[in-house]
Amino acid sequence: MAKVFLGVGHGGSDPGAQGGGLDEADINLGIAVACQAELVRHGVQVRMSRTKDEDDPLTEEIQECNAYDPDLAVDIHTNAGGGTGFEAYHTLGGGKGKILAQNIEAEVKAIGQTSRGCKTRANSSGADYYGFIRQTKCPAVICECAFIDTAADRAKVDTADKQAVFGKAYARGILKTLGIKVQPEEPIASEDAETMIAASLIKERAGLEGQTIRYLLDYQYGEALVKKLADAIYCGNGADCVGTEWDIVQQAAGLEEQTMQYLKAYRYADALADKLVMSMMG
Repeated sequence: MAKVFLGVGHGGSDPGAQGGGLDEADINLGIAVACQAELVRHGVQVRMSRTKDEDDPLTEEIQECNAYDPDLAVDIHTNAGGGTGFEAYHTLGGGKGKILAQNIEAEVKAIGQTSRGCKTRANSSGADYYGFIRQTKCPAVICECAFIDTAADRAKVDTADKQAVFGKAYARGILKTLGIKVQPEEPIASEDAETMIAASLIKERAGLEGQTIRYLLDYQYGEALVKKLADAIYCGNGADCVGTEWDIVQQAAGLEEQTMQYLKAYRYADALADKLVMSMMG
């Protein structure tokens, strides 16, 4: 099974670039979560350097990436400096890293974002300038989605939905590089209108893919489960909960132990817990 590492730039005490009341760290995470979900939907194993707003030093990010031993690595950032457009950096040696950058760029251009190109940068010694590219053992790229300090560009990534569009575009570029065909999402259907509304809310707020929603609905008490999760997300019930991520989910949504066992048995349970907790924090 293919493995991909997603570096999520900045976080915690380091908000990254700022503009229009937004922090780069938050935009990066929104894009990464959506990218992860799309890759997981296609059977790709994914490790993210962080799944919430916490300190994420570059040195630790690189160490974690190399320990994970992925096929590809993408470091997700948002630009600043008054420009416009997407850009990607790859190794001076080209190879698969260059192909990855070009495939992601093509998908980003397809969603309507302009591009400043796929680039390289050398340091004074003639080696790759960026540590994420120089020190990772696998083909790696750095992607800058837009300029946070340019209003028109910032407007392309200023909501979770817009960040998800970029995340899915990145995922399609990664999948193409891995030789994996992009599969269309199957529609979610339920005869109960309230369940459909709840499922849509979870899907949008938590960034869950169709296959995950279907897993929730396949539970013996799936409709009740989806409604409880939606209520917890809508009300931000997780803010006052403590414990592990699954503890927070259980407390916030008021779930029985039997239901928790079902959730934890999901193939991508860790990713599901991360997303649910993030969306329940209000």
